[in-house]
Amino acid sequence: MKDLWAVKLIYNRLRRALFASRINRLLGNEDQKNLNTLYRDALLIAHSFEKALCIEGCRDDFGTQKADRLLDYLTLAAKDPSFDNHSYAFTESMAALENWLVRRAQLGLDCSKWQPGFESLAEQTSYEVGRIDLSDRAGIVSDSFASVSDCDKYAINFINGRHSVRSFDPAPVPQETLTQVVELAQSAPSACNRQPSRVYFSGPKSAQVVSAAVRGNKGFEQSIFQWAVITTDTSLFSCAEYNQWFINGGIYLQSFVLALKAYGIGSCIFQWVVGDLGKEMRSSLGISTNEAIIAVVGFGYPKETFARPVAQRMPVSEVASWAD
Repeated sequence: MKDLWAVKLIYNRLRRALFASRINRLLGNEDQKNLNTLYRDALLIAHSFEKALCIEGCRDDFGTQKADRLLDYLTLAAKDPSFDNHSYAFTESMAALENWLVRRAQLGLDCSKWQPGFESLAEQTSYEVGRIDLSDRAGIVSDSFASVSDCDKYAINFINGRHSVRSFDPAPVPQETLTQVVELAQSAPSACNRQPSRVYFSGPKSAQVVSAAVRGNKGFEQSIFQWAVITTDTSLFSCAEYNQWFINGGIYLQSFVLALKAYGIGSCIFQWVVGDLGKEMRSSLGISTNEAIIAVVGFGYPKETFARPVAQRMPVSEVASWAD
């Protein structure tokens, strides 16, 4: 028995080492200026503009060096053969730069160093200057927290009312509804607003492939008819942020299952084993190699009545601590 445990220990360590090696190879090109790293670095600067404006006492003349780099990144990105002038990363970054220039002009600060390059890039990429309401995008708005209300009590009950469902009606959830679910889940916070999470929904054929790849659904494989695979794009993170994609993916996962509940859809989360490449599932759903699989979610409309666990949650005294 001891020999068996020793072999399993060595096997698991080798598997984790191989996984770490594969991820490091994916991140090994982070210093090269490919389209993914350019978009990543551009979004980091775009977010830093917004973040600075949220800080009390932000100086008027902030961000000049970052604007230099942002313009360079976007210019290089526009030269890439795979460049898409409608992509989120590009339009959001351009809007952030435009917002920054508009603010400088309103404050009477010189924009001559950046304005020509911005206008030239906008013309080259067909970015319509002034098209976007910059007060709603790539900027800030004044906001306030409402006092405790019935709405807050409803939110508490809503969160407490989310349970894992393992028995679903065969009727499929329409694509239009799932689109609304993803739109709602997109409100999940992410590191510097990079929004690295992706969702892959199974179809009638690929559902069987996903079901076979999942661990933890034994005994009720035939009760789940639709699947969503949550991934995170690792190319949006640097080596200094190793494994941070799992944290971002976990945050998105929680928002996703709550969004499903908001539309009357039940769900059950299945962990994905680190080191499992999931080649067949990736091929069936079209998941790229630079995406880490976070979890798999079985979902659907719950049956009219179904059983669910009633296990109590740990008391706060065992979870939280307060320092002096």
